[in-house]
Amino acid sequence: MGVGNQIKNFGNKLVLPLFFVSALMTLFIALYVNAQMENYEAMVVEMTENHMISAVQALVNLTNADELDLIHTRDDMNRPEYLKLREKLIKFSEDNNVLFAYYYRSIGNNQFEYIIDNDLDQETRVKPGDIESFHDAAEYDALAGIIGVTDLGSYSPDWEGLLSAYAPVFDGNGNVYCIAGVDISDDFILMQRSNARNMTIFQLIVIPISIIFALLNMLLYRRKAIQIEEAHRQLQYFNNNLRRAFSTYLSEDVVEEIVSDPTRLQLGGINRNMTALFTDIKGFTRIAEVLNPGQLVDLLNYYLSTMSDIILDQKGTIDKYQGDAIISFFGAPLELEDHALRACITAITMKRLEKKLNKYVLENKLSPTPLFTRIGINSGEMIVGNMGTQKKMNYTIISNAVNLASRIEGVNKQYGTGVLATENTIKDTQGKLLVRKLDRIRVVGINEPVRIYEIIDIKADASRARRDRIDIFTEAYGLFESRKWMDAELIFNKLLEQFPDDKPSLLYQVRCRKFQKTPPDPNWDGVFNLSEK
Repeated sequence: MGVGNQIKNFGNKLVLPLFFVSALMTLFIALYVNAQMENYEAMVVEMTENHMISAVQALVNLTNADELDLIHTRDDMNRPEYLKLREKLIKFSEDNNVLFAYYYRSIGNNQFEYIIDNDLDQETRVKPGDIESFHDAAEYDALAGIIGVTDLGSYSPDWEGLLSAYAPVFDGNGNVYCIAGVDISDDFILMQRSNARNMTIFQLIVIPISIIFALLNMLLYRRKAIQIEEAHRQLQYFNNNLRRAFSTYLSEDVVEEIVSDPTRLQLGGINRNMTALFTDIKGFTRIAEVLNPGQLVDLLNYYLSTMSDIILDQKGTIDKYQGDAIISFFGAPLELEDHALRACITAITMKRLEKKLNKYVLENKLSPTPLFTRIGINSGEMIVGNMGTQKKMNYTIISNAVNLASRIEGVNKQYGTGVLATENTIKDTQGKLLVRKLDRIRVVGINEPVRIYEIIDIKADASRARRDRIDIFTEAYGLFESRKWMDAELIFNKLLEQFPDDKPSLLYQVRCRKFQKTPPDPNWDGVFNLSEK
C-alpha cells in the first residue's frame, strides 16, 4: 500500500473521533455560556435592586420629619414649604433616574395618606391626604423601620412596568414618621431577561446542530466566546467604576480589602454600630466673604485635603463635603472594633495639625485669619448603605445617632471647645483618652439628654501638667454638680488665674455666681436644654 493511501486511511479513522471530541467540546462550551448568561441576568437584577435601594435612601436624606409634618391637607399645597419640596423632588427624580418619588404616612387600619410626590401630571399627581391601602410586603418592611424592595426575582411585567422601593423616615425620637418611596421603570431588566432567554433558546438549537455538523464548531465557539468576552467586559467595567467610586472616600488599603473580598461590601442599607464625626470651621462665612472665588477654592482644597488624609489614615470613610464641613464615619464598609477610638484619634490629630496648617495658610495668604476646626463625635446604631445611582454613588449613613453627632459639633460654640464627644463614644475608647466631663445636655430635635465630654489628648501622650489641670477641673465640676456653687467657684477662679483662655472654666465660673444668687429649682434634673444648633 502506498504512502498516500496510508495517510488517507489514517485520516478517515481520525475523522470520527475528532467529530465526537469536537461535539463534546461544543456541549461543554454551550453549558458554560448558559451559566454565564444566568450569572449576567442575576447581576442585572442585583444592580437594579442596588440602584433602587440607593435612590430611596437618598430620598430619605432629601428632607426630614419636621418639614413633612407641615403638609397634611390640600390647603397645604399652597405653602411655600410644599412648593419648595416639590421642586426638590422633581430635581431628585431627574438626578437619580427614577420615575416617581413620594412620601406617605400610615393612618392605621392598613391604610396610608399621601403627603407629596414629584408627578408633573396634574391629573395623576397625588394630593396631601389622599388615602390608599398597603398592599406590598416591602411597604410593611419600611413601616417596621427597614428598607423594603419589590421582589425582583418573581415580579410580573403586568405590574404596570414599575418597580418600587421604600424606606423609613425617622423623627427626632428615632421612630418611623412616614415612608419614602421611589418607582423606576422595569424596561432595562426586562430587556436583559429577554436577551438571556433568547440566548438560552439559541443554545438549545445550536447543540444538536453542532453534533451533526461538527465542521461548524469553531465558528459557533468563536461567536459564543465573543459574547462571553463582552459580558465579562461589562462586568469588569462595572467593577472598575465601583473601585473608582469608593477610592474617592475610602483609603487605598480599605479599597483593596474590599476588592479582594467583595463579601465585605454590602450594597444597600445595613444596621451597624459605628461612629460618626462632623467637622466645621469657626466663622467660615466671614472668611469666605473677603476671599474671591479662586482664593476660596484654593483654601478649601488645601484644608479639606489635609483633614481628609487624617480620616483616611484611620480607615475612616468620607461621607460628603458640605462647604467647609466634613462628614465622615468609622466602622463601614469594613467593620472596626475600635471605631470610636479611631474617630477620637482622628479628631486629636486634626487639632494637633491645626497650628502647622494655619502657619501654611497665613504664610501663603489663603485666609485672612487662622482656621479653628470644631468637631463633634457620636457612636451608636446607624444605617449605612450605598445611595444614589449606578453612575454616581454615595456611601452614606442615616439615623438619630448621626443627627446627634451633627448637633454635638455645633455645641462646641456654647462651650468654647474644639472637640466634643458623647458618653456613648467615650465609654468605647478603653480609657485611652484624656477627657474632661461636661454637662448633660438636650440638643435641638433630640429629646433624650446626653452627657458630653471634651477630648483633650491621647492619655499616654499628655503631659503631667495637662493631666493635673484636668484633674483640678474635674474636682471643681464635681462640686458644681453637687450644687456646692461657692466651693466650685473658688477652684474655677484659680484655674482661670493660670489659664485665662479656658472657656469651659469661664462658663462654669459664671454659672456658679448666677446660681449663688438665683439657685435653680430643687427638682431640676441637671440637664441643660440648648436652643441653638
